Amino acid sequence: VAHEVRNPLSSIKGLALLLKGKFTPESRESETANLLIQEVERMNRTVSELLSFARPAPLHVQEVCLRELLADALRLIGPDTENSGIVTRLQLAEDLLPVAGDPDRLNQVFLNLLLNAVQSMEKGGELTVAAQNNREAGTVVISIRDSGCGIAQENLSQLFYPYFTTRAGGTGIGLAISQKIISDHKGAIRIDSSPGQGTTVTVELPAFHGQETAAPA
Repeated sequence: VAHEVRNPLSSIKGLALLLKGKFTPESRESETANLLIQEVERMNRTVSELLSFARPAPLHVQEVCLRELLADALRLIGPDTENSGIVTRLQLAEDLLPVAGDPDRLNQVFLNLLLNAVQSMEKGGELTVAAQNNREAGTVVISIRDSGCGIAQENLSQLFYPYFTTRAGGTGIGLAISQKIISDHKGAIRIDSSPGQGTTVTVELPAFHGQETAAPA
């Protein structure tokens, strides 16, 4: 289905680019063609996101240093937090254990969660990323707390449904993909929030115990 959708999208984009080249950059026709190109690209991204959610993919499980992974993720969103006037804090246990995971897929999850937090704080605020060991359960618990607008209680149970979103322009697929990735890691994710009081997302992942295996997603 994705293949059959993408073929005509490619044709539409190609024709839109051709049309755009026939008009002056300042013309209304050029602006319309540019809008068409942007919408085609948005549809293509939606197809890609749906594939990411539905298609099984192998996990390359290895020892992952969360200290480095989380610090890098915060650096990547640095321009967004600075532009929004958001103060970030990284609070990690001194003896933080590594986790068993696929670093690329986990990075995808944490970047998505961090960007969601940033987008909830349009007027600035505080973003705190913390991690500590749960030695009894053999896991590491990561929390991402923001001081943003919060989420209505009636929406909390639907947040992980594909295409459910409360944000204008949002696709509603990011949290669904994040939950699937964490589930594939034999972990858990939950969201606690109150309107006007911010949101806390908690991720719990198995600690690394010396094995290095590949697991199917």
